[in-house]
Amino acid sequence: MIFGDNLELNEWCARYEDIRAKLMEQYYNHRAGLPYDKKLMDKLSKELANLCRIFLDEFREPRRMFLECIYQVARDERLEIELEFEEKRMEIIKSNKFTLNGMPVNWGSWRKFNARVDDPVKRKELFDEFIRKASELASLVEKRMEISREVYARYGLTPLDAYLELEQLSYDELYNLVEKLGSGAKETFLKAADHYAPEVLGKDKYEYYDDYYTWRGRIYRPLNKYFEGLNPIDKVIELLKCLEVDPSKISVDDEDRPKKSPSAFCFWIKVPDDVRVVYRKVAPFTDFGSVFHEFGHGLHGVSANPMDPVWKRYVIPMSVAETFSFLTEYLLEDEIYLKEELKLPDDAIREIIDRRRFMHLTFLTFYATNSLMKIEFWKYHYDAIKAAERWQELSKKFFIEVPGNYWLLHHIMPSYDLYSPSYMIAAVRVAVIKRRLREEFGEKWWRNSEAAKLIKKLAEARGEFNVKEWPLKPEVYLEEVCNLSFLK
Repeated sequence: MIFGDNLELNEWCARYEDIRAKLMEQYYNHRAGLPYDKKLMDKLSKELANLCRIFLDEFREPRRMFLECIYQVARDERLEIELEFEEKRMEIIKSNKFTLNGMPVNWGSWRKFNARVDDPVKRKELFDEFIRKASELASLVEKRMEISREVYARYGLTPLDAYLELEQLSYDELYNLVEKLGSGAKETFLKAADHYAPEVLGKDKYEYYDDYYTWRGRIYRPLNKYFEGLNPIDKVIELLKCLEVDPSKISVDDEDRPKKSPSAFCFWIKVPDDVRVVYRKVAPFTDFGSVFHEFGHGLHGVSANPMDPVWKRYVIPMSVAETFSFLTEYLLEDEIYLKEELKLPDDAIREIIDRRRFMHLTFLTFYATNSLMKIEFWKYHYDAIKAAERWQELSKKFFIEVPGNYWLLHHIMPSYDLYSPSYMIAAVRVAVIKRRLREEFGEKWWRNSEAAKLIKKLAEARGEFNVKEWPLKPEVYLEEVCNLSFLK
């Protein structure tokens, strides 16, 4: 194929989008616990990778498309090992003792077990069992990462290089931002963790097996009574309509299936025409968080201009991909939104804000550990053993020492080259965006048509989102989330 004119490039892009959509359908089915065709997935993956190899051989611009093609080639070459890893994870990370709804607790139901079981001894025993079994996954994760390393090396890059280029950050800028956020949250987090431990964890002190997802699955339980009569889908649809986004363009799957991912997700099958949100019901308030977060991704997807080139619609810095999900989710800690839109009483609002802010602190300390380990992983060529050692060291630095093999049990860390810092960057960026929305459009900015236009403009930018327009100011975010009423 010759890229001598725009027609040729346009033909390549049309083919890319068509194959990608068919492949994403299979990935979607796999993660949603639906039947999928493994042979078709492999066939489509190879077709897309071969198309990307043509681009890489013949072209260097647009640069974002070049980087995306490397990613797709790596994804194809990893496919077999990734599917094996996901299957083995469900098989290996399965309890010999504990059950939930008559079935052995496995990796997919672990979070639900921790949310429901009040006995901390049982939660600890299950955590320790899964940590022991995690080492059986290490060789598969190493193979997966080594494939990525080798593919990027063909083009003189590492996954970290490509990530930093798309995020428009230097290594030091990213590392220092993450370290500042994790260190800035630690003291307040530890005080608040011990404050909440008796009620939330059923014991006097916070300990190593009380992970981020245990906190998230349990801390909102006193709030569930305020949300039992509210439907998160109905409320997020109301929000999207206020923001002048058509929510009917976003499909929803809330069925509970054994092989369905425990984490909610949004898939952009074809942007902007086929956008899907998937979640598993856990508890009323937790479900609100999942739905508002994923519909933010949905808003971002359906806001794309279908006439824009594929590299603008699909090749997006990961932190930008998380920006709109955080923007909608964070309304669940906005005092005015909770009072006027959800009609909640003042005492409930104070409790929600405190608990949501505590979870921000939990997130910052946990994801600082995840992020710095993974940044160093690529820079210093860690293997799984060294990665576990370093993850354990960083957990001690930012919150509490946790066995290092925990990183192999995370839903992001072993399955992506580098994603964890994106959440932290997005959180800081959204704090700045929220401040501007309030200043320019008032406290109820989500009901302001000019604010809706701004959000639409930002979402439509997709891969051309101007990250420099929203400077990263960690102090703005830290000041807000460290403000807990019970620590004053």
